[in-house]
Amino acid sequence: MPRTVRKARPNKKRGKRQTKEEETPENGGESGFFMDPQGQAPSEDQPMENASSSHMYQEQHFQAASFGEIDEQMLGYFKNVEKMLDDPQFETAEDQRLFVDSVYCEVEGNELRLTTNYSCSLILEKLLKISNAFQLRVFMDKLSGRSVELFAHRFASHVCQTLITLAADVVEREVIEGKPAEGPEPQDESQGVLLSMEELVLGMCEDIKPVVGGLISQQFASHVIRYLLFLLAGKRVDEMGDRKGRLRSKKSAKYKTENNDTLTKASAHASSTRSVPASFKNMFRTLSTELAINSSETEVRTLSVHQVANPVLQLLLEMQEDDEEGQKAKTVLLDRILWGIVTDVDSTAESKDRDSWFETLIRDSVGSHLLEVIAKVAPTPVYNKIYTTYLRNKLEKFSLHPIANFVIQHLLTNARSPQQFDMMVQELSGSFEKLIKGGKYGVIRSLIEASVTLKTSEKEILRSLTDALHMPENQDRKEFVNCVMRMWNLEDWTNSPEEDKRNLRNFHLQGSLILQAIVKMPAEHNNLVISSFLSQNPDTTFRWCFSPVGSRAYQSILSSPEVNIKIKRKVLRNLEGRYVDLAKDKFGSHIVEQCWSVADIDMKERIANELLKRERELSEHYIGKCILWTCKIGQFKRKREDWVEREKGIERKKEMFKDILEDEPVKASKKRKNF
Repeated sequence: MPRTVRKARPNKKRGKRQTKEEETPENGGESGFFMDPQGQAPSEDQPMENASSSHMYQEQHFQAASFGEIDEQMLGYFKNVEKMLDDPQFETAEDQRLFVDSVYCEVEGNELRLTTNYSCSLILEKLLKISNAFQLRVFMDKLSGRSVELFAHRFASHVCQTLITLAADVVEREVIEGKPAEGPEPQDESQGVLLSMEELVLGMCEDIKPVVGGLISQQFASHVIRYLLFLLAGKRVDEMGDRKGRLRSKKSAKYKTENNDTLTKASAHASSTRSVPASFKNMFRTLSTELAINSSETEVRTLSVHQVANPVLQLLLEMQEDDEEGQKAKTVLLDRILWGIVTDVDSTAESKDRDSWFETLIRDSVGSHLLEVIAKVAPTPVYNKIYTTYLRNKLEKFSLHPIANFVIQHLLTNARSPQQFDMMVQELSGSFEKLIKGGKYGVIRSLIEASVTLKTSEKEILRSLTDALHMPENQDRKEFVNCVMRMWNLEDWTNSPEEDKRNLRNFHLQGSLILQAIVKMPAEHNNLVISSFLSQNPDTTFRWCFSPVGSRAYQSILSSPEVNIKIKRKVLRNLEGRYVDLAKDKFGSHIVEQCWSVADIDMKERIANELLKRERELSEHYIGKCILWTCKIGQFKRKREDWVEREKGIERKKEMFKDILEDEPVKASKKRKNF
């Protein structure tokens, strides 16, 4: 539909909100690039000068770059362009290409001005997203040599971020096809030859290399650097799964959502890596060296607790390859973050500076995130040194800390051996009740998940959990699932009014995750959950299916390979007569799909008959019609024999692959024993 009213946007500025005093011309306005002694930003025709060495991070002050104002005629033209982009009327792809070409013709010579203008930068992002590879290369070429100013600019940084994201697809295509996408021949030979996207990206990296240490701690440039690192390392960007805000700031993500601007989402079928040229890997190592090896220890530690620079260090640690150069950069970076811990990994001598620094880092709201990554990627000797020197015999203290407990969770889930994990369990086994009272349920969940992975200490962990819930071994544990799902002890459950017991909002997310993890344990251990679940009235557990938290726990019992098929069939029978109600619920419909995947042919016929009786009702429901399609009720109704043959064929395939899948855990368990 055509837009009749243009939404006002002046109050939705991206980036850090500034006071009137900060925005005055005397102090330079928003953070951007260097000012000259007279207080004037470099003009478009004035070459940028190296302001500082990359090692003098604290002395770099990026001030606003100004390339001139946009005249009213250009602003009016771009508003019309935005209307066309928001409500496209192109009949063919060629029409769209010609429109984009005409816009770029109008833009020519004003790229830098438009990129640094608030309104026009937003429109440029939309334009870039429908541009072809050649148009993107031309636009990036116009920005060459100005990367530092643009990365550090409040508005231009978002344009660069979008441009780098789109460049990733172009580079991958160049690598696969062996040549860049060609465009029209230049009319003026003096314009030269247009570089490939690979060369343009490398040129951008060369621009920022001398000051990359300062840029990663700059408010607007840091997110662009992270995108660039993803591109160089050949990683696929997924903004939709960016829960820690390492790719886009919270304000930027909120703005994108509110304005229906599509965030980048990696396809479920796409590989997590991209094809990139060898030169990109070399440049990634160069930037890693610049940040890790050529920086002093003091500088790296300063960046470790810097809110903007810290996520860049996390990415550098996670994305290093397993080759010699990658491991060297990782170990040097670890050594400098943790005050020479790699150098002294075999030493038993105390280091008071390192000890006090680690205590500061693990309690710091920013630095602790870096320790979480270190627990995951550190070489085994370094991991062992961290555990034995700083965390052993202190696990309870740090587990109860509001910030440090997240580091402990990562320490537990990344334990290097079953024997080491057993020591951790032994230390924390008496702390479960304190953890529950203190609301540190994630530590308990991490213990259970690590136990499932390493196949050890299951009995000890479950005994500690039941004791904390006041359900000793000699007592009836019928209410175990009810207590865990709410993270209440037995007295809390017994003394609660019936209304609170029936209120599904009392379900606790971490309790549900703990239950889901226990179900993955071997049958001798998950029997605690299964027996408690089956002892409940089916009407009670049926209500779980309509809760976002409860339905996940219910579903985990049906999906776990460790739960006996006879138990799953009993659960399916308990739901007979209720499948239609489940099929019309956004949470219950997932239960129906899971039931269908584990049901045998006889049970599938019962479910199908139940759905067929109310086919019309389901077909008119936006979720119910999806269940009809999943269960192929149309075929069941008209060609039942074909439907039966189809479902039997699916069952045969499952049985065939079942033997293959069951052999894998046996091999894995042998490896663990040898280890």
